[in-house]
Amino acid sequence: MLDLTMQQNQKYFPLLDQNGKLMNRFLLVSNLQTEDPSHIIRGNERVLRARLSDAEFFYKQDQKATLESRLPKLANVVYHNKIGSQAERIERLQSIAAHIAKALGADAAAAERAARLAKADLVTEMVGEFPELQGTMGKYYARLDGETEEIAEAIEQHYQPRFAGDKLPESKIAAAVALADKLETLVGIWGIGLIPTGDKDPYALRRAALGICGC
Repeated sequence: MLDLTMQQNQKYFPLLDQNGKLMNRFLLVSNLQTEDPSHIIRGNERVLRARLSDAEFFYKQDQKATLESRLPKLANVVYHNKIGSQAERIERLQSIAAHIAKALGADAAAAERAARLAKADLVTEMVGEFPELQGTMGKYYARLDGETEEIAEAIEQHYQPRFAGDKLPESKIAAAVALADKLETLVGIWGIGLIPTGDKDPYALRRAALGICGC
């Protein structure tokens, strides 16, 4: 979240120490010429503090509710009007993930649980503010809720691979949920006739298909 705030939102360069740990320092580029850059530095520090303070507030607010308790709100998150809401998707994902887990010789109940919680962080304050953290925040909140580490990791990894060369899900549980998510997307969107063209693929069906091959 710190990296995201600095890099994505503020276009700063976060700095790491010799051990690869994030430091409380950052670099920025300014097109203003001045003999005293201190006011530019202080101004950017104020902006960053405010952004990080907002993120801390969202994180603390999110901890007041479990992922499980957030599931009813997914009924208000429309995925596509011909396919349904994210809540309806979750029902399908649970069933598909459990079947795939059985085929992989993995714990079907764990895969079903991970699939059930996989999209719950979409209705959190943090993901609302930082959409890039979907899955990642789900993992951390699952840990706080007392879910097993395997389920927490599967919540984050079910989005993988997100792009060419990205990491693949590490466990069979995560692979089962990732495959379920991509298969449900591919079959559902293709089934209503939204077939990708040369220049249009709004639901990233090509990426889903490549992800299925990779998993």
